Amino acid sequence: MTRRPTRATPRVELLEERTVPATANLTAYRPVTEYFKFTKFRVAERQEMNLDVGPGIRMNRDDDNANGVADYLDMGASAGSDDDLVRVDVAAVGTATLAFNANLKVWTSQTKQQQILSGDVFTAKTVWVEYVGAAFTSVSNPAGLTLNVSDSGGTASDKVMFHTFRSVVVAIGGRGQNPANVGDPSLGLFTIATVLYQRGFDVHIFGHDQVAPSGGGSAYVEVSNAVKRRNVRNVAIIGYSWGGGATYELARGIQVDATLRSRFTLRYTAYIDAVTHREISSERRLPPGTSYHDNIFESRDWLIRGDSVAGASNVNVTNTSWGSSLGHTNIDDDPVVRSIIVGNLTARVAR
Repeated sequence: MTRRPTRATPRVELLEERTVPATANLTAYRPVTEYFKFTKFRVAERQEMNLDVGPGIRMNRDDDNANGVADYLDMGASAGSDDDLVRVDVAAVGTATLAFNANLKVWTSQTKQQQILSGDVFTAKTVWVEYVGAAFTSVSNPAGLTLNVSDSGGTASDKVMFHTFRSVVVAIGGRGQNPANVGDPSLGLFTIATVLYQRGFDVHIFGHDQVAPSGGGSAYVEVSNAVKRRNVRNVAIIGYSWGGGATYELARGIQVDATLRSRFTLRYTAYIDAVTHREISSERRLPPGTSYHDNIFESRDWLIRGDSVAGASNVNVTNTSWGSSLGHTNIDDDPVVRSIIVGNLTARVAR
């Protein structure tokens, strides 16, 4: 008789119960600013606790929606989409809470529809942080945001430290340079502005036609709001071609305004092959009130070009080994020109 093979009875073994450990990560962005695609500019992990180049935040005491109420007091429908809030992405596995002090408010949206209180359990993947304090941040007046996460497997945390902006940087393009096209490598002035934005400055870019002969216009409004309502104390202005001439006009406009001039210092200005605004003559005037002025120009082109400015740090690139071939249309694209302006502005202007 043939014996059938014995079938093994499967044994069920209980595996050790495993849990996903708690994880916590915050990712802050550079400020929401017109023309810049801020979602492309995350603050690097290594910079999140740095009070100089880390996440900057504006004091939200202006009135962007012009309803007669300081924006930090607005919420819900009256707030609109507030560009002074900073986006922070939240990655958490476990039960998440945020901890922060009275300098900050945290919202689930840029329109401030729902507030998250310190210590609240929440599930949002993105939060919007607002600075509501009246004084600049410092070691003794911090504005930190801490994510705490816990589950049965343990705890985790992450933190970012915000610093309030003490300066505003205005960059003014030349003829045909539309700030809406920032990112185009042929728009060198806006490339310089982007580098400064990426390095933690509060940078705003404008077309030359956004500056009136009197110095008024959109750029003036930005500086005025920054100084009067956001407590900014340092201003920097840079411009190329007609934007250089507009730099002179804006500097003059903010200096003659008695309600402004005693409240800020024009720490830095720069011309790149500056031309008198809406003319073809070289801009040879020093911006009124400037503490330091870089004037970078070429003498290769015979008609449209900059020239020496008395009282400035003058660089005629035509007389250099690195810039002798540069003309008016490409001088602002040159990496050496860019490094001069970025380096000198950074050394003189506190973020």
